[in-house]
Amino acid sequence: MKNKVKKERKKITVGTVVMYLFLIANAVMFAMPMVFTLLSSVKTKVEIFSKPFALPEVFQWKNYVDAWNGANMGQYFMNSIIQAGATVIVLAIVASMAAFMLSRFDFKINGFLSVFFMVGMMIPVHTVLVPVSYIIGALNLKNNIPALIMIYVAFNLPFSIIVTSNFMKGVNKSLEEAALIDGATYFQIYRKVMLPLSVPALSTISIFNFLGAWNNILFPLLFINDKKLKPIALGLLNFNGERGSEHGLLMAAIVITVVVPLVLYLLFQEKVESGLSAGAVKE
Repeated sequence: MKNKVKKERKKITVGTVVMYLFLIANAVMFAMPMVFTLLSSVKTKVEIFSKPFALPEVFQWKNYVDAWNGANMGQYFMNSIIQAGATVIVLAIVASMAAFMLSRFDFKINGFLSVFFMVGMMIPVHTVLVPVSYIIGALNLKNNIPALIMIYVAFNLPFSIIVTSNFMKGVNKSLEEAALIDGATYFQIYRKVMLPLSVPALSTISIFNFLGAWNNILFPLLFINDKKLKPIALGLLNFNGERGSEHGLLMAAIVITVVVPLVLYLLFQEKVESGLSAGAVKE
């Protein structure tokens, strides 16, 4: 009996060690590019290539100042904040309303609508670029921020509705019935009952939608030509073309681009995970 216990302990210990070694190796592998970028952002061009992972002799903090001011990164940054923020707000409102209808009302077309939104998630973006470009050109909507936001909303809406509706289906219907008995309308139930309870799901879709709009480079590249309206992802591409020889400034610009979505994800990581898993358990 003692031998069996020892063998089981050895197996568990070896498995745990292997798992942690694998996780540590993956963490190091994914962290190395970020470490290289952070170090390079405060180095000179010579130090970046001669000592890629060494600390700089003198920290070049002016790289951030030059990148922010000289390459117009401040304007690009604010454009991305506006575009991504508006996308998140519109998607949260529209997706929560649609999810409320799909999850709390028994219409004959509910099944069809659910499949319809699932199919929307399966369509690759690149397959609809030609018709979308034609529509934008026909309606003369190039260099139009609201049009760009609506494109973001259209492509992220199926995912947002499915995640939110699955979460709302897990909410106990007794809360809704109690509100109806108290004289609440369905809009009041949506606003005062379902929305507060759906914060984890809304936080999840908001983080994903913000990251999608913030990092998107395809649609701005096609539909935004005005430098004053370009988002930070497209501004970073232009920065590389204009100042490609200044690698320290380029790395500083990359750090500026990455820091906002990284901080947001770290702050709301628990809500993202709870929102994705909550719909799996029905009450």
